[in-house]
Amino acid sequence: MRHLVSMTLAFTFVTALGANQAHADEELDLTLDPDFATASPVAYEDFKLRELERTAKRSRNALIGTSVAAAVGLALVIPAASSQCESVETGGESDYVCSRAGDALLRAGSPLVIGGLTGAVVSGIILGVRKGKIRRLNDSFTPSKTRALRWDDRSSRFVF
Repeated sequence: MRHLVSMTLAFTFVTALGANQAHADEELDLTLDPDFATASPVAYEDFKLRELERTAKRSRNALIGTSVAAAVGLALVIPAASSQCESVETGGESDYVCSRAGDALLRAGSPLVIGGLTGAVVSGIILGVRKGKIRRLNDSFTPSKTRALRWDDRSSRFVF
Protein backbone atom coordinates (compact mmCIF):
# COMPACT_ATOMS: atom_id res chain seq x y z
CA MET A 1 0.00 0.00 0.00
CA ARG A 2 2.84 2.45 0.84
CA HIS A 3 4.46 1.81 -2.55
CA LEU A 4 1.23 2.59 -4.34
CA VAL A 5 0.82 5.87 -2.47
CA SER A 6 4.42 6.95 -3.10
CA MET A 7 4.20 6.00 -6.79
CA THR A 8 0.94 7.94 -7.11
CA LEU A 9 2.50 11.01 -5.50
CA ALA A 10 5.56 10.74 -7.75
CA PHE A 11 3.39 10.38 -10.86
CA THR A 12 1.28 13.38 -9.82
CA PHE A 13 4.40 15.46 -9.21
CA VAL A 14 5.96 14.53 -12.56
CA THR A 15 2.69 15.21 -14.39
CA ALA A 16 2.29 18.61 -12.73
CA LEU A 17 5.89 19.48 -13.50
CA GLY A 18 5.43 18.47 -17.13
CA ALA A 19 2.27 20.57 -17.43
CA ASN A 20 4.07 23.60 -16.01
CA GLN A 21 6.98 23.01 -18.38
CA ALA A 22 4.65 22.77 -21.36
CA HIS A 23 2.96 26.01 -20.28
CA ALA A 24 6.36 27.68 -19.93
CA ASP A 25 7.41 26.48 -23.41
CA GLU A 26 4.28 28.05 -24.92
CA GLU A 27 5.16 31.42 -23.39
CA LEU A 28 8.83 31.26 -24.48
CA ASP A 29 9.50 33.39 -27.55
CA LEU A 30 12.75 32.61 -29.36
CA THR A 31 12.53 35.12 -32.19
CA LEU A 32 15.54 37.37 -32.71
CA ASP A 33 15.44 41.11 -32.81
CA PRO A 34 15.78 42.16 -36.48
CA ASP A 35 18.44 44.77 -35.65
CA PHE A 36 20.48 42.20 -33.76
CA ALA A 37 20.17 39.58 -36.51
CA THR A 38 21.46 41.92 -39.23
CA ALA A 39 24.34 43.38 -37.21
CA SER A 40 27.80 42.49 -38.44
CA PRO A 41 29.47 39.81 -36.34
CA VAL A 42 32.37 40.89 -34.16
CA ALA A 43 35.64 39.26 -35.10
CA TYR A 44 36.98 36.78 -32.60
CA GLU A 45 40.31 38.60 -32.38
CA ASP A 46 38.59 41.88 -31.49
CA PHE A 47 36.58 40.14 -28.78
CA LYS A 48 39.70 38.44 -27.43
CA LEU A 49 41.62 41.74 -27.47
CA ARG A 50 38.86 43.52 -25.52
CA GLU A 51 38.71 40.66 -23.02
CA LEU A 52 42.49 40.69 -22.55
CA GLU A 53 42.46 44.47 -22.07
CA ARG A 54 39.72 44.12 -19.46
CA THR A 55 41.61 41.45 -17.53
CA ALA A 56 44.85 43.44 -17.83
CA LYS A 57 43.08 46.43 -16.32
CA ARG A 58 41.89 44.28 -13.43
CA SER A 59 45.41 42.94 -12.91
CA ARG A 60 46.80 46.48 -12.97
CA ASN A 61 44.24 47.55 -10.36
CA ALA A 62 45.18 44.55 -8.22
CA LEU A 63 48.86 45.47 -8.54
CA ILE A 64 48.15 49.03 -7.45
CA GLY A 65 45.94 47.89 -4.55
CA THR A 66 48.39 45.35 -3.19
CA SER A 67 51.27 47.81 -3.55
CA VAL A 68 49.31 50.36 -1.52
CA ALA A 69 48.60 47.69 1.13
CA ALA A 70 52.32 46.90 1.33
CA ALA A 71 53.15 50.60 1.62
CA VAL A 72 50.62 51.07 4.44
CA GLY A 73 52.05 48.03 6.20
CA LEU A 74 55.57 49.42 5.89
CA ALA A 75 54.33 52.77 7.21
CA LEU A 76 53.14 50.91 10.32
CA VAL A 77 56.07 48.53 10.75
CA ILE A 78 59.03 50.87 10.24
CA PRO A 79 58.12 53.41 12.98
CA ALA A 80 57.18 50.60 15.35
CA ALA A 81 60.44 48.76 14.77
CA SER A 82 62.60 51.88 14.98
CA SER A 83 61.14 53.70 17.97
CA GLN A 84 58.84 51.32 19.84
CA CYS A 85 61.04 48.20 19.97
CA GLU A 86 64.53 47.69 21.35
CA SER A 87 66.96 44.82 21.37
CA VAL A 88 67.72 43.30 24.77
CA GLU A 89 70.43 40.72 25.45
CA THR A 90 69.56 38.14 28.06
CA GLY A 91 72.05 35.39 28.88
CA GLY A 92 73.96 35.82 25.62
CA GLU A 93 70.81 35.75 23.46
CA SER A 94 69.30 38.83 21.88
CA ASP A 95 65.56 39.42 21.96
CA TYR A 96 63.27 42.25 20.95
CA VAL A 97 61.08 43.91 23.55
CA CYS A 98 58.35 46.19 22.25
CA SER A 99 55.98 48.55 23.97
CA ARG A 100 52.26 47.89 23.71
CA ALA A 101 51.89 50.39 20.88
CA GLY A 102 54.86 48.90 19.02
CA ASP A 103 53.51 45.40 19.46
CA ALA A 104 50.10 46.48 18.10
CA LEU A 105 51.68 48.25 15.13
CA LEU A 106 53.84 45.25 14.31
CA ARG A 107 50.86 42.89 14.55
CA ALA A 108 48.78 45.11 12.25
CA GLY A 109 51.53 46.04 9.79
CA SER A 110 53.31 42.71 9.31
CA PRO A 111 50.40 40.91 7.59
CA LEU A 112 49.85 43.96 5.39
CA VAL A 113 53.49 43.95 4.30
CA ILE A 114 53.62 40.20 3.68
CA GLY A 115 50.23 40.04 1.94
CA GLY A 116 50.83 43.22 -0.03
CA LEU A 117 54.23 42.13 -1.33
CA THR A 118 52.95 38.65 -2.18
CA GLY A 119 49.94 40.08 -3.97
CA ALA A 120 52.07 42.61 -5.82
CA VAL A 121 54.41 39.90 -7.09
CA VAL A 122 51.55 37.64 -8.19
CA SER A 123 49.49 40.39 -9.83
CA GLY A 124 52.63 41.77 -11.48
CA ILE A 125 53.33 38.39 -13.04
CA ILE A 126 49.71 38.07 -14.20
CA LEU A 127 49.79 41.60 -15.62
CA GLY A 128 52.98 40.83 -17.53
CA VAL A 129 51.45 37.70 -19.02
CA ARG A 130 48.29 39.57 -20.04
CA LYS A 131 50.27 42.42 -21.61
CA GLY A 132 52.40 39.90 -23.50
CA LYS A 133 49.28 38.24 -24.88
CA ILE A 134 47.92 41.64 -25.92
CA ARG A 135 51.23 42.46 -27.65
CA ARG A 136 51.26 39.14 -29.50
CA LEU A 137 47.64 39.58 -30.55
CA ASN A 138 48.33 43.12 -31.80
CA ASP A 139 51.41 41.84 -33.62
CA SER A 140 49.26 39.23 -35.33
CA PHE A 141 47.11 42.06 -36.73
CA THR A 142 50.21 43.65 -38.31
CA PRO A 143 52.56 40.77 -39.12
CA SER A 144 55.28 42.99 -40.60
CA LYS A 145 56.03 44.60 -37.22
CA THR A 146 58.27 42.52 -35.00
CA ARG A 147 59.58 43.23 -31.53
CA ALA A 148 62.80 41.27 -32.02
CA LEU A 149 66.17 42.89 -32.52
CA ARG A 150 66.93 43.02 -36.27
CA TRP A 151 69.16 44.84 -38.74
CA ASP A 152 67.48 47.67 -40.67
CA ASP A 153 69.08 48.15 -44.09
CA ARG A 154 67.64 51.64 -44.62
CA SER A 155 69.09 53.14 -41.45
CA SER A 156 72.12 50.78 -41.22
CA ARG A 157 71.57 50.00 -37.56
CA PHE A 158 69.90 47.52 -35.21
CA VAL A 159 66.26 48.28 -34.44
CA PHE A 160 63.50 46.69 -32.41
